[in-house]
Amino acid sequence: MNMLKKLRFFIVASVVLCAVFSVYALYEITNEGAWPKNWPKELEPLRKQSRSLVHTQYAIHEIPFTSRAEFEAAWPHILAVKSSKAPLILLSSPNKYRNMGEPIKAGVRIPSPLTGTIATPHVYPPDSESVIPLKIGPPWPDHIKSESGGLPKYVVYENGKWAPYTEKWAKEYGSTVKVVNIRRARIDIELVVDGDIVDLNRIPLPLDTPIIDKRFRDVKIDPMF
Repeated sequence: MNMLKKLRFFIVASVVLCAVFSVYALYEITNEGAWPKNWPKELEPLRKQSRSLVHTQYAIHEIPFTSRAEFEAAWPHILAVKSSKAPLILLSSPNKYRNMGEPIKAGVRIPSPLTGTIATPHVYPPDSESVIPLKIGPPWPDHIKSESGGLPKYVVYENGKWAPYTEKWAKEYGSTVKVVNIRRARIDIELVVDGDIVDLNRIPLPLDTPIIDKRFRDVKIDPMF
């Protein structure tokens, strides 16, 4: 390999590594499930086999299963954390989130909102001397819900209150959107179906719930909409 080729290889490799590390840097990855304490107590024994990916805008909780009986016992309690009207998304096995860690062969991935408070200059006027923490997470105000009572996937803090983050909103404000103000609002359930441990013929699927089947097509990375 001559010097020019070596230089090109070094540049390409550097760009790839930077891209990989920038993605990882957005997440704090725990070695056990870090979902909220107020989730069903029946899920507590599953924390040690799980992991959570905590982003600045949301948290993703992954629960893999190696036992059909364990999964089927946990399934009703997993469904209990899903937001009303939120979709159930079916994924093929194995499934890996953004090439991070080991893939899930059978189990669930639960994208959910963060909870707590934040204090950010993007929320307060530049000349403000008082800092009032902004509450994030459920329960969200009723005015952001749709007519059917469903929560939007994301919300944004705008003019002193939370508002649904829609495509129209994003196009109107474009690059002026402060990422720190965008937060996931609802809890979805992504189900990794292997046909054995997770067998759709053996579990009840929730009524009045959109079911999105992505098992037979390419799954894009965490689309905003």
